[in-house]
Amino acid sequence: MMTFKEFLIEIGLKGNANVLVHSSYLKIRSAFPNISMDRIIGSIQDVLTEKGSLIMPTFTYCFKRLDGSNEIFNRLNSKSKTGAITEAFRKYSDVKRTSSPTHSFALWGNVTKYFDEINSPTSPLGKGSIMEWLVERENSYILMLGVDFTSFTLGHYVELKAPVPWSNYSPWDYLGVLKIGVSVYGEQNLIEVPGCAKSFVNFEKYLIEKNIIKNNSEKNMNYYYFNAKQIYEEGIKYFKDNSEELLCPMGSCLACDSRREKFLV
Repeated sequence: MMTFKEFLIEIGLKGNANVLVHSSYLKIRSAFPNISMDRIIGSIQDVLTEKGSLIMPTFTYCFKRLDGSNEIFNRLNSKSKTGAITEAFRKYSDVKRTSSPTHSFALWGNVTKYFDEINSPTSPLGKGSIMEWLVERENSYILMLGVDFTSFTLGHYVELKAPVPWSNYSPWDYLGVLKIGVSVYGEQNLIEVPGCAKSFVNFEKYLIEKNIIKNNSEKNMNYYYFNAKQIYEEGIKYFKDNSEELLCPMGSCLACDSRREKFLV
């Protein structure tokens, strides 16, 4: 039986690459039974080496709310809400976690030469963020293990750069969410609040239909591994020409309904 490390090498993971990982521990275990989170993380690190970069989202969405019900971000203690593997990874002693109250990242390897713990851009997934750094480098990739494009964080950066009509609009007013991040260090006014990503799956379908990416699977786990800059460039074209397809169907999502009614009707 192929090991997880052998699988990574087979799909093209190499040393020196800068890799953003989105993952489902449940799905990975369906393909590699009983594998631990430490084995998953360690295998990726072994292949990349410290000359490469391992990046994971550790988002907490600590936005200020009108009713005061918001959580307060603490870089050291706030749990990641983007999966069990990301929560395990952020606790590693040689991993740096950025300080964005809403969209922090856990970093290991080469990327830590460019970002440290104080990184907290007012555009959480835009200018000055890890997303911008990734697309500016040829040797950067996105590895998606057991997840689809609803987890495609780079899509929010593409929304800003295309731009889509609602790039600076927050669709979360109905939840009382403000354009303010809240941490133990105080409040941070934000330029953008990333919106709903459910319909990024339409971009995923487009990429598959155009044979730009392949819909791969290992047993019960779907996966993608692709160049970040290439998909970013494809995204710029798609997002400009098909912005309405990035919204959920009318009546199914209040956030997307508000964007449609304000910018497309």
